[in-house]
Amino acid sequence: MTAGRIHGAWLAAVLLMCSGGARDTAAQTGHDGWSEAQQEVIDAALAGPVGLESDFEGWASGYSAEWTYWRIGDPKVRDRATHMGLVRGVIEGGSRVVAFEAEPIDVVVRGDVALIRLNAVETLASPEGERRTIRYSTATMYVREDGRWRALATNIFYPTD
Repeated sequence: MTAGRIHGAWLAAVLLMCSGGARDTAAQTGHDGWSEAQQEVIDAALAGPVGLESDFEGWASGYSAEWTYWRIGDPKVRDRATHMGLVRGVIEGGSRVVAFEAEPIDVVVRGDVALIRLNAVETLASPEGERRTIRYSTATMYVREDGRWRALATNIFYPTD
């Protein structure tokens, strides 16, 4: 793996997290027939990271205080505080997410708990204007807290093709 690809994957891991606060994005579903409950979870997931540099706290509020991130194959999970600190550092360094599209594959809702699996494509811009496109797949557990769906745990996989 080249240094550029490693850097791009790291930026995506730091920035992407497929859920977020309420914002306009370029996300698309491409599916019809979701139930109202499924669509609520999809909407939370598709809020995505575009614009997080202008409303970091709004974006971060889409994650439960107990949220964890696991990159499939890593020996441990990353907690919310650590992850948000890394994201804030990258954003303050001038990087930003300029595009995000995601396609839900499956959404299971059981009361106040839901699981969404999706494939996503995210485009990042460095402070120098270099763009990188990152493709990934996630499975995220959501919980309804204070009347709103928030991510509780995210697993991510970067396909090699």
